Amino acid sequence: MDYITVFTTTDHSEVSIIKGLFDQENVHYKILDENRELDTGMSEVRIQVSEEDRVKAREILHEGGLLGGSRKAVTAWHSRRKPVKKWMFVFLAALIVVLVALLVMWFMSAE
Repeated sequence: MDYITVFTTTDHSEVSIIKGLFDQENVHYKILDENRELDTGMSEVRIQVSEEDRVKAREILHEGGLLGGSRKAVTAWHSRRKPVKKWMFVFLAALIVVLVALLVMWFMSAE
């Protein structure tokens, strides 16, 4: 059975997602270079499918947002982090000051 490469990535979470999608749809696949680390600390993983499952695999990847223009949206979603507002740090600092003041007053009033 001949296999062809349908997807290449350095993101191991994408590999896990693709494995799940292909297992769910009974697509025959191979993962190449999954455990090999490059000099940069990242490994490039190639996902290959059997020649007869090529069209089905591409449809699955496209529907999953991993091919075409929507792949950037998926990658951006993974890398996006919610910013913490300054007011949250101010609130936590004020809370700590109040707690320390209460503890000091409590220990000082003990006679």
